[in-house]
Amino acid sequence: MKIYISADIEGTAALCDWDEAMPGGSKYAYFADLMTKEVAKACAGALDAGWEVTVKDAHNSGRNIDPQMLPPQAMLLRGWTGDMFEMLGGITADKYDAIGFTGYHSDAFSAGNVLSHTMVRKVNRVTINGINASEFVINMFIAGYFKIPIVFLSGDEALCREAQRLVPGITTVPTKTVIGGATMTRHPDVVRSEIYEKMKESLSNINKEDCIVKMPDRFKAVIDYKEWPDANKYSNYPGAVREDIKTISFETDDYIEIIRFIMFCM
Repeated sequence: MKIYISADIEGTAALCDWDEAMPGGSKYAYFADLMTKEVAKACAGALDAGWEVTVKDAHNSGRNIDPQMLPPQAMLLRGWTGDMFEMLGGITADKYDAIGFTGYHSDAFSAGNVLSHTMVRKVNRVTINGINASEFVINMFIAGYFKIPIVFLSGDEALCREAQRLVPGITTVPTKTVIGGATMTRHPDVVRSEIYEKMKESLSNINKEDCIVKMPDRFKAVIDYKEWPDANKYSNYPGAVREDIKTISFETDDYIEIIRFIMFCM
């Protein structure tokens, strides 16, 4: 049995500023280390449950995780594959029996994370079938398309609540919560211990029926940009509709076409 783990950074425990999340920031190296330690614990939990593990470093350059800090048995995919699945890059290169997410964060239209955003920082809001689309939601439907169970998520508390609503069988570990413009967090060691235990538990008692996303018959994606010239530019995407001065939409019955739309318009 094989699990694919997609790892982001903004949902890492204690992180609360772009200076901590982006390469070149004065605190980036410290929080990349914390990100790596959370991923390592997720890997350890999966391995101890008897699973093989592949990790996708899915933040920014795709080169944030320290490979030497992961368990020796884990495979690590660094950089970007160039396929349309991006944060789930390479998902079709092997047969995976489950998907997990670490360090994920709330969407652009949410107050659930000080660094809330969806893919890029030039959008105010992204929705898919009326659901505010975080990166988790975008990837959730990719997992559903391939009928791969989503078993685990760690990240900010608001995203964990949303994930439990959308995927009833998912196991979540809240890493932090937001109070105004500040972040409240448990000690990173406590968070990492829970990530290990919950990952191991989720893979030892997997319920595929409650973890596989049921795909709608039709999809509508809506992107609201911060600047109107972006909407003007991306409204030229084939099939896109200009909803208003800053908003475009796209409809299809094939979720792969939604991913293609997002890939080229965000």
